[in-house]
Amino acid sequence: MRAFVLLPLLSLALAQAPGLTQAEARLLERLVEEALPRDPGYLKALADLEAAPQALGILGAVSAQAGAALAGEYGQVGLSYRLSLSLDLAELFRDRGPALRALEAQAEAQRREVRVRVAGAFFRWLAAREAARTAADGVEAREAELKALQARARVGAATPAEVLAAAERLSQARLALYRANLDLALALEDLARTAGLSLDALRALLRPLEEGGGTSVAPPRAKGP
Repeated sequence: MRAFVLLPLLSLALAQAPGLTQAEARLLERLVEEALPRDPGYLKALADLEAAPQALGILGAVSAQAGAALAGEYGQVGLSYRLSLSLDLAELFRDRGPALRALEAQAEAQRREVRVRVAGAFFRWLAAREAARTAADGVEAREAELKALQARARVGAATPAEVLAAAERLSQARLALYRANLDLALALEDLARTAGLSLDALRALLRPLEEGGGTSVAPPRAKGP
């Protein structure tokens, strides 16, 4: 099937997407593989393609008609059955290439649609994860700033107003982190739904990537000033 010759090229294109590490590209491919057998549109297109040889072959050129009629005499009734078969020679010898190619193209289009949906959800998750990392770094920076100002205030090198302003900046950073982690959790749910996986199954697939330097999907506990 000529349409499926493009699949290795599509896989290579995804693997070389800008900003993706090799581990992320492999994970994306795995998510697509998980999503395809669970997508109704792709499964239907694949079933139509697999059934095409019979539907487009001699069975598709044969038509059958069956009927029943009542017949009898002297008050006795009997059933008479008729069955007629016809073979459409023009249909039999018609070129099946265009129809088969159309089914191949339909299956390939469904496969590409699944890949696009999964890739979109995956990139949104990556963006949310990066935003959560940035927010976590912001909280650490504001905590260090506040501690430094508190130490300076104890020796009279910083004013109470400066300490209060630093505490407010830390509060805002923690709020940004909470929002970022909420967005990350929503992105994770969207990715699981798009790939047709449970959250636990998706987390198991993401674990090697997270252990390699990722951000936990659970919001960290806020620390006191």
